[in-house]
Amino acid sequence: MSAPIIAFIGCDGSGKSTLSAEITAFLNTKRKTSLVYLGLGSGDLGRRIQKWPVIGKNLERILSRKAKKIRTPGERVPGFFTALVVFMFSYKRFWAFQKVLKARSKNIQVVTDRYPQVELAGCCDGPGLSVAATNNPLIKWLAHIEQHLYKKMVSVHPTVIFFLDVDLQTAISRKSDHNPDLLAEKIEKTRSLSFDGARIEKIDARKDYAIVKDNIIKAIEKYIT
Repeated sequence: MSAPIIAFIGCDGSGKSTLSAEITAFLNTKRKTSLVYLGLGSGDLGRRIQKWPVIGKNLERILSRKAKKIRTPGERVPGFFTALVVFMFSYKRFWAFQKVLKARSKNIQVVTDRYPQVELAGCCDGPGLSVAATNNPLIKWLAHIEQHLYKKMVSVHPTVIFFLDVDLQTAISRKSDHNPDLLAEKIEKTRSLSFDGARIEKIDARKDYAIVKDNIIKAIEKYIT
């Protein structure tokens, strides 16, 4: 039997990063466990750019506008360079996913912060180049390769996915520097994901952290030995 993969998904502010790290530490006391981050890091990068002196806010606004076009059906991809940047972020995720496979091949248990999906493009850890339209053959080529990479990743089903569910008020209280509209969109869309029938444990992440962590540890016992 392959080593387990335990994935954590949820909106920003749901506690994915903290819980995945602490659950990894807990599981490491029982069996060797590796933590792999499968996010893009693009949101954090944008917020860091925004803090740059003089040009930061304007540059981040331009980049956000281009990113929004790529995520919006009917909009056109704003140029090859933008498409290439989006593709490189997706390839970064694919490269990180190889760490999951490598650990598993060595019978090392894996915990992931986020997990890729192909149900929704342009958000929630889905492909980035499959929503906006383009006539550029190079961009179409990049989108085709990106789809191939994502299909390879999602063909590997996690043993269990912990969906850390929060409401908008909780997410905003924990991530006050994030765009509330984007948080609301992520909450709604994440709730619709099925991950191709993978086993999903929905956790009420609005509760106190200690309670949430304890509920996850109890639930994990059903899936690992």
